[in-house]
Amino acid sequence: MSCKVSFLYVMDSGNEKRVAIKFCFKAGLSATETLVLVKNAYGNEALKRSNVFRWYFRFRDGRGLVEDDERGGRPKSTRTEVNIVTVAELFKNLQPFITMRTLQIYLRQTIFCSPS
Repeated sequence: MSCKVSFLYVMDSGNEKRVAIKFCFKAGLSATETLVLVKNAYGNEALKRSNVFRWYFRFRDGRGLVEDDERGGRPKSTRTEVNIVTVAELFKNLQPFITMRTLQIYLRQTIFCSPS
């Protein structure tokens, strides 16, 4: 009896390109040669020159990971149960024709000024 196992590793497009840059670095290619190969391989989807060089030099300086560093700042999404309920109440009870600006102001007041 034979058993075939296949593994599927899914990379996002950015990680895939960084893996290619890391491979070129480990293969002994220069940053410029790496840029040419990345442009040839990915065409319009290739990283910009500055990003190719940035990642190439990160690998040269000893970085092993291809994943992005964590960043601070605002979260990508503000979809929370509180926001969903607040918006539903606004449209249901208060103002059916509310503007986006008024909604933003109201949500900020509800989130930051509500007693917890």
